[in-house]
Amino acid sequence: MPERRATAAAGRWLLPLATLALVLVVVEAWVRSGAAPSTLPRPSDVGRLLVQEQASLRGQLGVTAFVAGCGLFTALAAALAVGFLAHALPRAEAPVLTVGAVLGSIPMIAIAPILSVWLGLGLGTRVLITAVVCFFPLLASVVQGLREARAAEQELFTVIAASPWQRFRLLALPSAVPLLFVGLKIAAPLAVLGALIGEWNGAETGLGVVMLNAMFGLQVQRLWATVAIACAVSMLAYGYIALVERLAGYDRVAPAEGQAT
Repeated sequence: MPERRATAAAGRWLLPLATLALVLVVVEAWVRSGAAPSTLPRPSDVGRLLVQEQASLRGQLGVTAFVAGCGLFTALAAALAVGFLAHALPRAEAPVLTVGAVLGSIPMIAIAPILSVWLGLGLGTRVLITAVVCFFPLLASVVQGLREARAAEQELFTVIAASPWQRFRLLALPSAVPLLFVGLKIAAPLAVLGALIGEWNGAETGLGVVMLNAMFGLQVQRLWATVAIACAVSMLAYGYIALVERLAGYDRVAPAEGQAT
């Protein structure tokens, strides 16, 4: 059984990696043939640039990752606080979700310049932009997760006259953890996007700044290199949350795989 699960897991990763390798080989051959547009560099050139400028790119990536992490944790703290309010006051749940949905539907790339003008170009503004981008998926998962407590457990807390805080901390919050991981897996890649949007609006450092400079300077290889880094970091962020979820025993996919094998 463990061997079958290991094989299934390996197959789940090998197929996308093989597909990606095939696409890179095809693109490399296409560019070398001279038929590709000039805005498409050879993947080997992009890889060479990543190696040559790894120290500089690593420093810029560190700034972006810091903003993304701070924004994600800020959004998580805000979602838990608002979720507690909705749990303690059930009538507030629908308005809270409505406000969250409206907030989540706002195109952040459109209002980020306004926030930068109002609040300045500092790190706090970029963290705020990232937090707003991540907030709604986390809020929806928290509010939905807080309903997961069983009726018998809720009755027990009613019998012992538990306070709203005790109900939230000891009953609702532990029950919400599985869905909270789902929200985190959605929000973690969004945090990278939010950090990039913040950096596109007047920041002086960060991967987004390198991306903008490369675009306006027609540095195609550097532009594709920053895009590749951003995509890789987003996937790693998702993978890290998924790994923590599995190690903590909240992965709901694992039992189904075990049953299938």
